[in-house]
Amino acid sequence: MIDIQKDTAVEGEEIEVNCTAMASKPATTIRWFKGSKELKGKSEVEEWSDMYTVTSQLMLKVHKEDDGVPVICQVEHPAVTGNLQTQRYLEVQYKPQVRIQMTYPLQGLTREGDALELTCDAVGKPQPVMVTWVRVDDEMPQHAVLSGPNLFINNLNKTDNGTYRCEASNVVGKAHSDYMLYVYDSRAGEEGSIRAVDHAVIGGVVAVVVFAMLCLLIILGRYFARHKGTYFTHEAKGADDAADADTAIINAEGGQSNSEEKKEYFI
Repeated sequence: MIDIQKDTAVEGEEIEVNCTAMASKPATTIRWFKGSKELKGKSEVEEWSDMYTVTSQLMLKVHKEDDGVPVICQVEHPAVTGNLQTQRYLEVQYKPQVRIQMTYPLQGLTREGDALELTCDAVGKPQPVMVTWVRVDDEMPQHAVLSGPNLFINNLNKTDNGTYRCEASNVVGKAHSDYMLYVYDSRAGEEGSIRAVDHAVIGGVVAVVVFAMLCLLIILGRYFARHKGTYFTHEAKGADDAADADTAIINAEGGQSNSEEKKEYFI
């Protein structure tokens, strides 16, 4: 048999759980588990007419994550094939968890003249019965509209800057979450777009200039290579038509002298 001190516990509270195995011989061994994690308990053995009763006590501090988790008492005995066990599910109450979500504007940039819509999500056990919005250190704007967990502010301006807080509570406690509002100038997003376009244009111009310089270098390289080949061809002109080697040498020397008379300049 397993017995829990309290059917419903509050987060952070320490509860007592007892498990009893009666009329066994020899005495049983009791093991504790919370989910799949083994815990250590304190056991006492009583003997009566050659029979043994074993009682094990477990002190357990519960958290919100333990809600719905089984506490298992497992009995091991030589006369039992496998493991004999019984369990009870924990029920843990905890204070709300609060989170603020911006539902509008979608891009997340709040500018003058735009609208702002915030939604407060609060989850707890029991479920929070009250969700409220307040403006920290100042009054709520007159053009703000409150509807349950939603806060709507139309036609934003600089005077709306500040911290807006969502508060939620239940029988366990209360919690809150803050949203810092800063209203930008109406041209804030446009200036960012213009800067992005400028950077793109500059990048395109640089790419075109680099490409043009590469093309120019290739053309100049081919031009110089072609004229260099022509020079060497003219330098040997007259040697190809010679009848023998001596004549070829004389023609080559004559061509060389001619080349000295006619100078070529390369820039």
